[in-house]
Amino acid sequence: MTQAVGTNNTDTKKNITLLELTQSVCPVCLDVIEARIVVKDNAVFMEKTCAQHGPYSTYLWPDEEHYRWMKDFKFPHIRPQSNLPVLNGCPEDCGPCTAHQHHPRLVELELTQRCNLRCPVCFMAADDNQTHVETDLSLADIKKQLVKIMDQCGPQTSIQLTGGEPTVRKDLPDIIALCREIGFSAIEVNTNGVVISRNLNYLEQLAASGATGIYMQFDGLDDDVFKKVRGANLLKDKLQAIENCRRIGMQIVLAMAVIRGINDEQMGKVLEFGLKNRDVIAGVAFQPAFGSGRFEITDKKPLTMGDAIYELSEQSNGLLSPYDFWPTGCSHPLCDATTYILPQPQGLVPMSRVINVQDYMDHFNPASPQGSVLPDIADTMYPDHEPGLSILIMNYMDAMSMDLKRLQQCSMTVAGKDGSQIPFCSYQLTNIDGLKRSELA
Repeated sequence: MTQAVGTNNTDTKKNITLLELTQSVCPVCLDVIEARIVVKDNAVFMEKTCAQHGPYSTYLWPDEEHYRWMKDFKFPHIRPQSNLPVLNGCPEDCGPCTAHQHHPRLVELELTQRCNLRCPVCFMAADDNQTHVETDLSLADIKKQLVKIMDQCGPQTSIQLTGGEPTVRKDLPDIIALCREIGFSAIEVNTNGVVISRNLNYLEQLAASGATGIYMQFDGLDDDVFKKVRGANLLKDKLQAIENCRRIGMQIVLAMAVIRGINDEQMGKVLEFGLKNRDVIAGVAFQPAFGSGRFEITDKKPLTMGDAIYELSEQSNGLLSPYDFWPTGCSHPLCDATTYILPQPQGLVPMSRVINVQDYMDHFNPASPQGSVLPDIADTMYPDHEPGLSILIMNYMDAMSMDLKRLQQCSMTVAGKDGSQIPFCSYQLTNIDGLKRSELA
């Protein structure tokens, strides 16, 4: 791989190196505007100016060399099987449109806006009670959406059932069975874990109906963190949910919303916890918080995927280095990074110490979901290996960091009620006041 990325002109007056030109949106009006990706003092930023609302500068990455290295990975693009014509341009034509470059690998299906928690950090801004049942998708509507997803994306696409909190629906087992009936084999429930921790029978019903995994919020290892991030002391529930999954043989992925100054120092502890429990924990997804829904980034220097990679490496007690994390290849190389901790005779080692980048590219399977890219390669190359641990670090975009070049390569979509497949970051996009494009005058 070469190190060149886009153009590399230096503005000596401002001591700024231009890496690339792209398009973004104004954080206030969400209009599409031109943007520059630049280097200042070895860190990477996005700079943009709205004619009406002025200039903005957004921190993107802590190290220029590492940013260039990540961005230079090249993977095959498998375009969507069906798409919409380009009318107004990205991001208004998401559905996806003919400009979109990646086929959906994971489709989120929102079953409800209800929730049994009121999390201070919630990009969904879900309802804080279990009323408004009438807003839930009906089984008939869910079936229509699933049939549409099957027609557009095929049976190899992973389905993630989400909300709100999907486990507030008593008919969730029926919905999972419906996914199976239509032909999907990878069906994951995105949950806060409260119900499955307190009701083993309900979890058993989910498994019997065909759920293949649980994707559970897990923001740290003490109740102080959960109180700040989720608004309640939930550690006991989280640990019981994991134990219940262990009892019935259901694999679980821990999803940690990482916020600078609140729980970023616990990433290493969550990694260690996952390694100790990899008989039931298949992976850990670290998700630096982004500004959307009921969450506002107040730090002028938000925690990015690049920061999470460096901090997690520092907290791993020598197990990981920043260059052990490789793009998943499912989307733009700066959208998500992964490594797989593989048991070897000498102990636990990241896959990057066992194979090289060329091996990775040679064995890359475009059908692998985000968190399964390296585990699938490990299964192929080392079919008898003991369970390892998949690590995924996400790099969601908000109105400040939105890069339309990245958006056009998204493979994680949300099913729209009209049958469209909307890229996740476009679906969640709000301006800095929490308003979606449709809510702006």
